[in-house]
Amino acid sequence: MPVQAAQWTEFLSCPICYNEFDENVHKPISLGCSHTVCKTCLNKLHRKACPFDQTAINTDIDVLPVNFALLQLVGAQVPDHQSIKLSNLGENKHYEVAKKCVEDLALYLKPLSGGKGVASLNQSALSRPMQRKLVTLVNCQLVEEEGRVRAMRAARSLGERTVTELILQHQNPQQLSANLWAAVRARGCQFLGPGKIGYYLTFFISYWGLRMTMSGAR
Repeated sequence: MPVQAAQWTEFLSCPICYNEFDENVHKPISLGCSHTVCKTCLNKLHRKACPFDQTAINTDIDVLPVNFALLQLVGAQVPDHQSIKLSNLGENKHYEVAKKCVEDLALYLKPLSGGKGVASLNQSALSRPMQRKLVTLVNCQLVEEEGRVRAMRAARSLGERTVTELILQHQNPQQLSANLWAAVRARGCQFLGPGKIGYYLTFFISYWGLRMTMSGAR
């Protein structure tokens, strides 16, 4: 029977034994399904499947890489290198580049690192949606195909959210209204009339502003 997954803010500890990840006993191992469990708990599983969604673990647990991105967030000593065997040399090169990118991005979660494996959400300049999307990416595993696909989706989602927040931060409502009005006219939607279009543009700005406020408060 599947185990209930922990809250996303508890990404610095094992969701089974609740111990904070470390470089010795509780090494964080991310699975292809993007759930991360300490190596000790993985070795105790009765069947070779994720305890949260029952996704089969197709790679030997001893071969799965330790999640260095999470280790650096708990202040553990991170080794300079770990040996990973992929199908060819080209894949190894791409793996190392992608892994380094994820580890660099994970450092933006460093201010969140609190005690007992729980993130302190009030210390980061990132919005809550950005934090959550970044945590999802950090928990992706890049050795198996399923993990790489999930990492691509998470990276794309994080990028889209970044662009959205940059636009909203650097455009005041007047500029946004003018740009939307220009876009509406460019699409041949002048039949609405300036008054009616102004009303709808004001509505859209208020609506998205409210959504951003609500998402930031979650």
